[in-house]
Amino acid sequence: MKKQLQFLILLAFLAFSSSQLNAQVDGTFTNNAGAGDGLWSTPTNWTGGIIADATGTATLEANVDIDADTTVGNLLINAAITISSPSNSTLTLTTAVANDLIVNNFAGITTVDCNLTLGINGRFENIAGATTIFANGNTIDSDTFGLTLQNESSNAFEFNGEVIGSGLFNTINSTGNGGATFGATSDFSTFSGDFKNRNHPFIFNSTSKISTGTTIELEGSASITFNVADQFEGDIYKDVQANNTSVVTFNQNQSNLGYLRVNTRPLSLVFADGVNLVQFSSYTTSTTEGVVDLQNYAPGVLRIGTTATTVPQAILDTWLLDGVEPADGTLTQDVDGYIIHNTYTTTPGQDINWEDSSTWIGGKIPSLPTDNVVIHGKVDLNSNLTINNITIEHTTGVQEILDIQPGYSLIVNGDAITKDALRASSSSTSSGSLILKGNITGNIRYNKWVNSRPGNDLIASPVSQTFSTFEASSVNLYENPSTTTQKLFGPFNNVDGVYENWDTVNDATKDIVLGKGYRAATNSGGTVVFQAQPDSPTTDVFIGLTDGGDPTYGKWNLIGNPYPSYLDFDAFWTENSGEINGGSGAYQAVYGYDADDSDGSNFTVWNSFNTSDFVPGQGFFVRTISGGTITFKPAMRTIGTSDDFIAGRTATPNFVLSELFLSNESSTQTTKIYFADNQTRGLDPGYDAAAFTGSTNGIYTNLVEDNEGLEFAIQALPYNDLNDVVVPLGVNGDAGTQLTIGLDAETVSIPSHINVYLEDNVANTWTLLNNSDYIFTPSAELSGTGRFYVHFTPTTLSTKDNLLNGLNIYSEQVSKTVVVKGQLNTDTTAVIYDMQGRLVLQQALDTSNNTNTIDVNALKTGVYIVELKSKTQSKTQKIIVN
Repeated sequence: MKKQLQFLILLAFLAFSSSQLNAQVDGTFTNNAGAGDGLWSTPTNWTGGIIADATGTATLEANVDIDADTTVGNLLINAAITISSPSNSTLTLTTAVANDLIVNNFAGITTVDCNLTLGINGRFENIAGATTIFANGNTIDSDTFGLTLQNESSNAFEFNGEVIGSGLFNTINSTGNGGATFGATSDFSTFSGDFKNRNHPFIFNSTSKISTGTTIELEGSASITFNVADQFEGDIYKDVQANNTSVVTFNQNQSNLGYLRVNTRPLSLVFADGVNLVQFSSYTTSTTEGVVDLQNYAPGVLRIGTTATTVPQAILDTWLLDGVEPADGTLTQDVDGYIIHNTYTTTPGQDINWEDSSTWIGGKIPSLPTDNVVIHGKVDLNSNLTINNITIEHTTGVQEILDIQPGYSLIVNGDAITKDALRASSSSTSSGSLILKGNITGNIRYNKWVNSRPGNDLIASPVSQTFSTFEASSVNLYENPSTTTQKLFGPFNNVDGVYENWDTVNDATKDIVLGKGYRAATNSGGTVVFQAQPDSPTTDVFIGLTDGGDPTYGKWNLIGNPYPSYLDFDAFWTENSGEINGGSGAYQAVYGYDADDSDGSNFTVWNSFNTSDFVPGQGFFVRTISGGTITFKPAMRTIGTSDDFIAGRTATPNFVLSELFLSNESSTQTTKIYFADNQTRGLDPGYDAAAFTGSTNGIYTNLVEDNEGLEFAIQALPYNDLNDVVVPLGVNGDAGTQLTIGLDAETVSIPSHINVYLEDNVANTWTLLNNSDYIFTPSAELSGTGRFYVHFTPTTLSTKDNLLNGLNIYSEQVSKTVVVKGQLNTDTTAVIYDMQGRLVLQQALDTSNNTNTIDVNALKTGVYIVELKSKTQSKTQKIIVN
């Protein structure tokens, strides 16, 4: 009996021992009250030497080093600590307590800097005020169990390493709503599970892509923020659970998202400034659709699918813009799947006008910069408009074109889908203007009016294309009757001083270059066609200037307006005047061929005084000394109505103009004299402008001072010179042809008390041009200056006044001579003094000769005074001898 009792006691003891061996072992890590070595595996670092076992709870109250692969049930964190593993060991969690695998139970920052493996489904939890950071360089392996976050803190869980697995990454409802932040180094690229978020924020800063097949499910007031472009390619699904609005914020483009689905509950999509594309592959409809609110939305940023019906219009009509439901039809989807608003669509009508209400579905005419336009017919624009986006459809069997008529303009602030059918046209008197500021898809066409042969035009292309493409579309281009492959089109060759004529065989592949000018002519006056996709509106156009070496025309460069719009002259001049003629000199101007036989086919000259905006497709000449670069900027684009080289306004204040003309039986030429503040009698670069080489076949002036014999189309003088100045006037004309010299009454703006006299010192006559023209028939051919002078004075003049005042005195640097031009009516002597007043040379002048020259080769380089003396009068002039 006693032995039996002993046996029963032994069995009970063994049973008790066995149950003790199978129970979980919890442990508290204190690092031996801070005096230990920090290693997990050291027993003395644990209270009572008890290390939490594979199913136990490890309560951590000090920094700990996972010094070998370790398995524990779960973690309870009671201090702001770091869990590290310099040996790159893995901590495996196997046993949840109240569904928790990690509880950060301290209102501070805990950093987990080791690999984690989950052996069971369980939660990571933050209490209020806690922050848990998963450091970079580690892996969280959730296997198939997934990972659930319960965040009672307003601080986010931070993930900075790699997360792998195929389960659900889930946040559950809680009071703190700190959510999760995925840092730049976080990596979900191999994570094949989905995300589910209820009432929390997810902030994606990762630079590793989350690929196709992953779904983010939003419930309640959940939110997602994408801060890195194109790093999420999964689906976004707003679920029926929890009756609150979820928010997705796009701070960067996302161009390859999966589907969008909104089931019952509302969803806000927020678009940051600068975002221009958020693209979903499709829209998945639900039994009951939730309302989508587009916030801070610019039309065309959101693309869903690739068709106009990816999102049914009935659903779009329920969507909001910044919290407000617009009228049905305000939000639509274009043919390529972009969501647009403020959109107006034309009927499929042909030869209809933009300005007619019947052209537009619904009868409202688009006219505001916020309006989007869809062209679904053949439409002419006969007004000046600014709109947002424009899309030209491409419907089979319907001709769809928008043509901006001559004299009118269209500015597109947004994007343009042209389908090769956005056009602007010009006529012989005006030009249509097109300014595109956003993205451009497809070609544009500019129909440029070109003068007929035998006249010519100087033109420029608004697009880059080959000559063969241009020639094939330009049926009006003049061709050589004897060599029909040769066209009257080509650049100016300043090496040989000639225009080139390109051939469709030999020159077919040559590029028509933006910013370069070309000569062209048509058969009987008509349009040529430039058609291609224009360069980006943010791109400057540069054209280099060269000295080709031709002795007459080598420094002249033919360039042109590279935009399908007008070009603001003032902006162009401010940017480029320093590049023209080397930044100084008599040719600081632009020269346009006016192609008008009635005015002698002269070049029209523009500079700081005489300006107008460049028309689309306009070519012109500039002169260089030794190179330079002309820059055209998109900001120079403007609208206008003028024709090529019609004189316009000036930005120079306080000036007056005296424009003189010379006419014969068939033509009229002009020259301009401006009086303005801050000008001199010598050369004023940018204001005085010499005539184009070889183009002064009528009338011009020489500089009043420092004259070197150049022929000026524009001369600028001090404003006060209106009271007393004599301007040498050059006249070219044939013998026996009646000529008229006069003051242009339409352009003259000098004060009424100023008299303008024309002196003819051969006929010894004075004509007051304010009242009458001077009409005469020369007996011999006229050429150059010396006979005619224009006097500006408030007094009355006659032949008794000093006739020497009208003589022109200047130095010829090449021949080293002093030239005295003009008719001498009495014996006259020229005396030259140096600047110390010493007489250095004296010569009697020939009264029978209109031009006298004085050899000054014996004089040193310097400044001298020339004095002309007759019996009763004298005149002095300063000259420079080089």
